[in-house]
Amino acid sequence: MPVKSVFLHLTRVWLSGGRWVVMLGLLGVLSWAYAWSFLRESPSSLETRQPHPMEQRHLAMTLEAARDLQLDFSQGVSEPLNNWLPHRTDGLVRPLWPWMAAWLLEAPASDTESIPSQFARQAHLAKLSFSLAVLILLGLACARAFSVPAALLTVFLAGFGVFLPSGRFYLPDLLFSVLFLMTWVCCIAALKRNSLWLYGIIGFFAALSNLTAPTATPLMLVFVCVSSLRWLWGWIMEHFAAEGGTTLWVRRNHWLGVILLVVCHLVTIGPMLSHAYQKLGDATPFHWRWFEDAEEMRTWTAGHQTLETLRAVPEDRMPSFENYRSAHTTEEIRGRLQGGAVALLKDLLPLEWASTCPRGGFVAVFAGLLLLLGILVAFVAPRAHHAGQALHPETAPIVLFTFLALGVCVADFGWDMKVLDFGGRVLALYAPMVLSLLWACEALVQRVRRRQMRLPVFFLYQVVLWLLCAAAFWWLIVFLQPASSTA
Repeated sequence: MPVKSVFLHLTRVWLSGGRWVVMLGLLGVLSWAYAWSFLRESPSSLETRQPHPMEQRHLAMTLEAARDLQLDFSQGVSEPLNNWLPHRTDGLVRPLWPWMAAWLLEAPASDTESIPSQFARQAHLAKLSFSLAVLILLGLACARAFSVPAALLTVFLAGFGVFLPSGRFYLPDLLFSVLFLMTWVCCIAALKRNSLWLYGIIGFFAALSNLTAPTATPLMLVFVCVSSLRWLWGWIMEHFAAEGGTTLWVRRNHWLGVILLVVCHLVTIGPMLSHAYQKLGDATPFHWRWFEDAEEMRTWTAGHQTLETLRAVPEDRMPSFENYRSAHTTEEIRGRLQGGAVALLKDLLPLEWASTCPRGGFVAVFAGLLLLLGILVAFVAPRAHHAGQALHPETAPIVLFTFLALGVCVADFGWDMKVLDFGGRVLALYAPMVLSLLWACEALVQRVRRRQMRLPVFFLYQVVLWLLCAAAFWWLIVFLQPASSTA
């Protein structure tokens, strides 16, 4: 049989179902490895008995949420129902993760010391079940839109690069990473096709993220700004130029969609804002952001969790942006921003091949692939002759949103690096970064293939991705080895 006929036959087998067999098999291996690793990373008995101060605060909030779940209608109906919703905050700890964990408590405890010892393991298993379900759904969704190796790399890097290190401690970082990723994906989808329901979903997921950890608001604001610029460009093109091409983005949907986004966001986050205003005198208390180190922040916020204690603080000594700016020079503020961004990127993109997933190396390869593919499309590939061969009409807004959102979130999270030095909140940026890079690479490869480019771009691209998959599984094999008992 000629080589070309064998190749065509294997291609038909692969496309008719072989790719799904390979995908499901390797996804099962990754899921097993992730579950085994997650259980291996369970908190030790010492860590359970002596939790970090941030974990202690989340445990205390869990006890309050557990009492709210015991509905008592003897004093009325509306107040118990309002208290049942996730709403309690002390200005730093957000209510969603304590509220979810409270369902695991069989009976409310009197204090954190009397919480059953098996509660930590139950919470860890709940995180494992939730994150594993998310990874499987993410893999299946990516397999529909991406090539098999791209989908596997997305699952691997999200699971072992983000969820696994975020789920070790009794903190909401893992839940925040998932909700932040969902918000990001919905923003990209709304920039491609701005159906009204997408705006509502963005507001809902951003609110859930803000109910989990601070904060997804900058991401939502960047989306509103970029989509508003897209609306302005559409208005200019309609009135002053003949807009070419086709697009699924509807200009008349934008402002109604923004209203829907804000309404869904405020309705979801409203109980927490109301509780914070009643308890702390401020619906959005961000006192914790204006300290110089984490220990000072934890000490101050632990002693100022009521309206009375906050009102007792003189106005010129209250942690706020105005007081921080008056006590620091512009160079000091710029230095904190730059230093925080550098520290965040070092934590987010490590290059060493060790016990930590080499997140930085994979991102560097993806960025290099994207650059090469962009050069091919712009200068080497034949010109597009119809819409299917051209880039998506909304490529420019999506690219602008990606770069602007990453820049704003790096600055925002980097500023907090000094005070939020425990946990993995910054890892929430990694999954959107990986997904955006692979999404862009896959889109460019599809455009190159549709233009019938003679160079074997698709084949070489697949070879590089499969080599990255091999490197990922090699790292995984090393990571799964039991730790040596000798020094």
